[in-house]
Amino acid sequence: MSVNKAPLTENQLEPRRYPLLSDCIVTAKEKENMLHKLSKTFVSTVALSTIILSLVTAQANASEGKSSKDSAPETITINATNKAPLFDGRCDKDEWQSAIKFELPAKTAVYLMHDDHSLYVCAKGKAEDYAVIDIYIENAKTGYLHNLHASAQLGERVFNGKEWSRSDRWNLKDWSGFWVPYAGRVESEDGLKPKFLKGSHREMQILRKKFIGDTWNIMISVSGIYHNEDSTTFTYPEKAVDTDTSTWAKFSFSK
Repeated sequence: MSVNKAPLTENQLEPRRYPLLSDCIVTAKEKENMLHKLSKTFVSTVALSTIILSLVTAQANASEGKSSKDSAPETITINATNKAPLFDGRCDKDEWQSAIKFELPAKTAVYLMHDDHSLYVCAKGKAEDYAVIDIYIENAKTGYLHNLHASAQLGERVFNGKEWSRSDRWNLKDWSGFWVPYAGRVESEDGLKPKFLKGSHREMQILRKKFIGDTWNIMISVSGIYHNEDSTTFTYPEKAVDTDTSTWAKFSFSK
C-alpha cells in the first residue's frame, strides 16, 4: 500500500541550526549585571523573610503577653463582718460564717474577714493537727516583708531585702493571736518535755493601721498538719515563696 506524503516546504528543508559556542560566551559586564540582579533578588527575599518573621514573632509575643495578663490572679476581696470573733481556738462557729474560705489539702482551711479596724484570719486543721499559721504581708510603705507567726508562741520577724531578722517574740505591735495551748509536760527519753494541745484552730487579728492601703499583698502558710504520716506545710497561693512577693496574692478590704 502506498502512502502519499506531502511535499516538504522550503523552511523544512533548511538545516537545523544549533547554538555555537561563541553564542554561549558571557562577557564580564553581562556577568556583573547578572550577579547584581541575583544579589538584589536575594537581598529582597531575605528582607521580606525578616519582616514576616518579625511580624509573626511580635504577634506571638503579644498573644503570650495577653495570655499571661489574662491568667494573672485577680485581687481577692475579703468579706466584711460587723462582729469581731471571739479568740477561742475555733473558726467553724457562726461568727466566721461571713469570712471567705480557702480549702487546702489534708482537710485544712483558712478563713479571712475584716471590719473597719482589723483583719481576722483563722487556720483550721484536723483533730490531730497543731495548725501553726504564718501570715506574710508586704509593707507597701517600706518595702519590707513582715512574717506574723502563731504556734506555741507569737512572734514577728522582718525581711529587709537581704535576710530575715530574728523573731521578736511576744513583743506584738498592732496584732495578736490565739497560740497553740500548753498542756503540761510528758516523759521522754530526754526527760520531761512540754506538751501542746492538738486540734485547736489558729486565730489572728491584725490592726489595719499596721500596713497602709486597702489592698495588701499576702502569703499564708499553715504547718503542723498531719498528712501522709508526716507533718506537712501548705501555703496559699500554692507555689508562693516567702521572699518573692510576685508569687503572693493581693487581698483587698471590701468597702
